[in-house]
Amino acid sequence: MELSGATLERLRDEAYAFLCRRAVEEKLVALAREKEIIASTRPPFTGRTHKVARAAYTRSMRTALDNEAALRDRLAQIGEIEAWLQPMLRSEIAGPLTDSTPEFARYPQIRARLDDWQQSFRLLPELLVPFARELRSLRQATTGPAAARQFAPALAKLRELAGPLEQQHHELLVITGAVGELTGTGPAGEICAPPLPDFRRVTWVNRLAVVSLETAAVEVTHFEAEVRAFLAGGIDTALARAEASRDLCTQLENRAVEKFWAPLRRRARAHFVEDSDIDDVLATLTKRYGSGGTGRRTKSLTMNPFFKKR
Repeated sequence: MELSGATLERLRDEAYAFLCRRAVEEKLVALAREKEIIASTRPPFTGRTHKVARAAYTRSMRTALDNEAALRDRLAQIGEIEAWLQPMLRSEIAGPLTDSTPEFARYPQIRARLDDWQQSFRLLPELLVPFARELRSLRQATTGPAAARQFAPALAKLRELAGPLEQQHHELLVITGAVGELTGTGPAGEICAPPLPDFRRVTWVNRLAVVSLETAAVEVTHFEAEVRAFLAGGIDTALARAEASRDLCTQLENRAVEKFWAPLRRRARAHFVEDSDIDDVLATLTKRYGSGGTGRRTKSLTMNPFFKKR
């Protein structure tokens, strides 16, 4: 898999940012030790003989604190640079991986199917709420002196709603099957669309017309309770499971990108960079990536850290 020249340049820039961060963090560690040593020399604040020593101590501590502030400012610069640079690199690396690696190419497709599932699933409440209402009406129509006369019209209304519900359920099952075909085995095999209740089909509604009112009352009561329970808690649970599967898909995709990215980083750090002054490097990188490419000022260091010779 070949990477573009622009991607290789960004890998070089990332390597420079990494080396800058490492050099600054090493300086901060050394500075922390230096501050401890300075603190240990703090003279008493009484007596004329300690006036010179106190002045020297104050100067030394102020210099150390100024250096620390400047170093932390550079760390903030590097963080800005990485926040702009790394998402670009991730996208540029993922693109060729998608084109060249079937295993990796599955992840965007799985995520797209899970998005389809969530979009389709969100239409269910609009169908289930009136369906539950008509189930209640049908249950009430199975009792009382007018049951024989009321049952047929109530059943017809339920049948009208059962058709769209069955169609929506079928669409979700098709998407679930597509997700299953894409995941296959391996790590992606843990990704799945959430299971759904067995929503009654139109055939079940038609069957109610030929059973006794007592049998219909029992079945309708049971199914109404299932539908209302699903509306009360199952909707949010299913959506949470779908989102968890989507997150897992993204994690696996990122893991695959990182696995391919890691040797590229090592190569860039070993071969793409030259010994440079940190301030010069940060000025260049900040123009490209930091603060939206506008650049920023930083405090000056009393002692400027340099990259060590490689």
